[in-house]
Amino acid sequence: MQVRSMPVLIGVIVALSLWPAGIAVASDKKAKGSGPGEELTTVTLEAKPALVAIGDSVTLSGTIDPPAEGEEVTILDAEGKEVGTVLTDPDGKYKMSFAPAKNRVLHAEWGLVSSEEVRVRVKPEVHVRLEDVSVFGRAKVSGWVRPAAPGGRVHLSFRRHGNVVAKKTVKLNEGRRFRTKFRVPNTGTFRSKAVLTHAQLAPAAGWTASRTTEDFRSLSQGSSGSLVKSLEKRLIQLGYYLPSANQTFDEKTSDALLAFHKVQRMSRVGSVSSGTWNRLVSPKKPKARYGGKGRHFEIDQTRQVVFVVQKGKVKWILHTSTGANGATHDGTFTVFRKLAGYSPGRLYYPSYWDGGRAFHGWPEVPTYPASHGCSRIPMWSATWMYSLTEIGDTVYVYH
Repeated sequence: MQVRSMPVLIGVIVALSLWPAGIAVASDKKAKGSGPGEELTTVTLEAKPALVAIGDSVTLSGTIDPPAEGEEVTILDAEGKEVGTVLTDPDGKYKMSFAPAKNRVLHAEWGLVSSEEVRVRVKPEVHVRLEDVSVFGRAKVSGWVRPAAPGGRVHLSFRRHGNVVAKKTVKLNEGRRFRTKFRVPNTGTFRSKAVLTHAQLAPAAGWTASRTTEDFRSLSQGSSGSLVKSLEKRLIQLGYYLPSANQTFDEKTSDALLAFHKVQRMSRVGSVSSGTWNRLVSPKKPKARYGGKGRHFEIDQTRQVVFVVQKGKVKWILHTSTGANGATHDGTFTVFRKLAGYSPGRLYYPSYWDGGRAFHGWPEVPTYPASHGCSRIPMWSATWMYSLTEIGDTVYVYH
């Protein structure tokens, strides 16, 4: 028995003597050491905190095994770029601080040994502000981010009393700044949130301060202020013609309101009540009766309004008064003559479409049919209508 076992023992001794010293055994965290003998060596890496605000530091720490003092440990990122080098203490421990400018994937190297990877995420700063919040206006949202995030996106929400009423996604200008506008649909308190997303940064959010609009109130000729301007902006948005929006409630404002109330089938008055405000928030939008690729005009004798129609959609709406006792004929007509200034009958800037019947300015434009057959329009709007009409334009008249 003893003689037979000797070759086996000798074979084992020979096999062990043939393994060369100092060669690393590959694994995720472990390898043969490069020091004396065949000791198993490891290095660890930990990052605290793993999520930091831009400019803040992360503590990178770990240990080597077997422990030894003065051993050099190198921290590298996923691209192999060195982040830092640190020496171990007598217990084989090391520690260093690091302020990342973007998300990083790091590992530690000690000789031929590497640690597991750790991820460090950077939370950028997002600064955002909200301005020009007036009802029916367009609120401005703008801001900037730090650090620069080229290719990043900012996801914006616009909130009324905490509820999201609109959303937008915008690109960063030169990787830093952003801006957009939101329509203010009603009175109330508004705020905006901005969320930055970027491949190399952790998502981050910023909030604006709250802004509150002026409350609705009754308005009439002689009223003034920012709420009048908001009213006029809304009328223009909805297509009720006004030359511009200002802070003065005048006859132009009143005429545009008359047209609005007619289309909404409300009392035909040129002032603003709570019912008017409610309908301005959620209005009925008129549709053209006739289509077509170009421009045409429609006179709705029932509602006593003129529609300027472009490509089949109502572009502008104007208060009018047609012929009393059926003096304005329903039918399809064509503009055939225009006159700049006054006609012999004192029609102001007339555009004729049915014999002596025309669009024209007149000092009095009541809410009911009162003309001799023409479509009377307010004096202040006559030159505007004259500039729109062209010889050959179609005019549809109906009830």
